[in-house]
Formats: sequence, C-alpha cells, structure tokens
Amino acid sequence: MASRSKIAVILAAHGEAETTRFMENYRVTRQTLAHASQVMPIAAPVQRAIAVTSSLKKMLRARTDAHSSPQNRITRDQAVALQQHLDASCSKELFDCEVQAAFAASPPYVERVIDETRFCDGQVIVSMAPVDTSLSCGLLCSFLALSRQPEELGKVKVLSRFWDDESLYSIYLDHLFEKNCGRTAAWDEKRILLLLFHGTLVADVKGETPHFRTGLDATRCFAQRLQQLIQADSRNPYGRVMTVYLNHNVGGEWTKPSFEETCTILRKERALNVDLFAPGYFSDGNETIHRAAELKALASVEKAALIPCVNSAPAFTAWLSSRVLDAARQILSMS
Repeated sequence: MASRSKIAVILAAHGEAETTRFMENYRVTRQTLAHASQVMPIAAPVQRAIAVTSSLKKMLRARTDAHSSPQNRITRDQAVALQQHLDASCSKELFDCEVQAAFAASPPYVERVIDETRFCDGQVIVSMAPVDTSLSCGLLCSFLALSRQPEELGKVKVLSRFWDDESLYSIYLDHLFEKNCGRTAAWDEKRILLLLFHGTLVADVKGETPHFRTGLDATRCFAQRLQQLIQADSRNPYGRVMTVYLNHNVGGEWTKPSFEETCTILRKERALNVDLFAPGYFSDGNETIHRAAELKALASVEKAALIPCVNSAPAFTAWLSSRVLDAARQILSMS
C-alpha cells in the first residue's frame, strides 16, 4: 500500500510577547519594526526608541493589569483545533496534514518553520489576518520567492484574501450574536457596537500614497460590508454600529476614525452601553484586549465589554479546514 502524502499546514500569525517582561517585548517590537522598515522607512534609532518606550509601557501597565498578550496561545489553540478537524476530514483523503503555529515577530519564526517543512509533499501556509498587506502575506510570498526554486513553488499554497470570502461574514455574524446571548437582545438606541479594524497608512510623511500594499481598500470594503450586514440582521440589538481603526501613527497619516477619535466623540454622550468586537483580527492580542478598559477611561460610557475574536470558534475552524483541504488537493493534483 502506497504511503500517504504529507501536507505541512502552517498558521502564520504576527506573534506577540507572552509575558510583560521588558526584554521579551523589546525583541518582539524590534522584530516587528524590522519587518515594517522593509516597506516604509523607519530609522534604526527610531526603531530602538519605539521598542524601549513600548516595552516600558507594558511593564508599567502590568502593575495594575497583569494580562499579557494571549495571541500566541490562541494561535496554538487554533492549530490544535484545526489539526483535530483535519484528522477527521482526511480519513478518506490520500494525504495527512500536520498543523503548526508560527509567528513573524516571535519564536517559532515562520521562516524557520517553512524551511523545516519544505521537503513535505506540500505546504499550505495560512496568513492569519483577514486582510492582505505587504507586511502579512506579502512578507511570506517574498520569502518564498527568494528561498525557493520555481519548480518548488508548485508545492506551496499561501492562503489569504479572506476578507473577500462571503462565508467568513456569516461566521462573524453568528459569532457576534451568539456571544450576545444572555445580554439584552432588544434593540436599544443607547447601545453601540464598535467594530475594530487594524489601521493602516493612508499617506506617507510627504502626503503621498504609500508605495507598498497597505490593504486600505480591502479594509474599507471589509468594514463597510460587515457593518451593513450587522445593521440589516434581525438579531441586531445595536442602535449604532461604528467602524474604528486601531492605528500606530508612525510614518504619516493613518485611517480614520481612530480609536482615540471615537473615544472623544463618545465622551460627549451619556449612559452608553458599548460592545467592542475586532473582526480585523483572527485572534485577540495586545491591540484588542485592553480596549474596553481604555474606552471606559477615555469616554463617558456606563458599560464597555469586549466580545472576543473568533479565536478557536468551531465554525471558524471548520471554515479554515475547508480552505486548507481545497489547497492540499490542488497541490497534489499538480504533482
């Protein structure tokens, strides 16, 4: 009996420090900025200053909030859940999948994991971000182009452009309203939903359009489509649904309205009940987990609650599994 083909499945996430310790956060931030500097100019002294400042802030915040980023742990959990789903799904296939979590900014680094699995019968690399940019799947594709011979690339599939998959919107809607179970389901004009998306550069310091792929148009389309679907859904309890961008404000003008600008708007109102949900991310991390507390501190809201990202939601795992299986079949059909 012929042996079954082996497909390496790599969940390629951004990666964050798993503790609040200074040096771990410093290394992760330096790695992140080193990647960013490949597509936008960030001087080395500026990178060091940002890394020091960011790491100190995390140390100081840990005095009152000891929670460190759960992103790496969540991504590993996603890998385990996906492995279990694929094991069940592959029982009638001619291949086996082996899932690993890997990260751009923290170990195990995605480039190393890609190299370690290059001699498998195929590689399916999943860019764990709903919107594609030069700093997400762009870096993956650049690495593959530089490290592989043309004939090897037929064995590799990079999965991305998830924001354009209508099935993902259905998963988001079901997840959002399921997490609302137990809360007031009736429509309330004082209840607001903030949809958090990863911000991006709109214009550089010279006021010009960035020369790299920022994902701006895709993000805006993604945000507009999801907002419309939520507002039209019969399960919607929100008087307002607002798009908010989580910006880094480095290198020029960023997307609006920013989280801080939205807090200023809400500060003028009273007795608001605000939920925050981050469809711009496949897993919670430093950019999302503190936003409810920040909103309470910066705006006049009675209640603020964070609805978790899809993380390891069963429907998300099943959807991801179907995308991986399709890619694996394509790879083997070409070999």
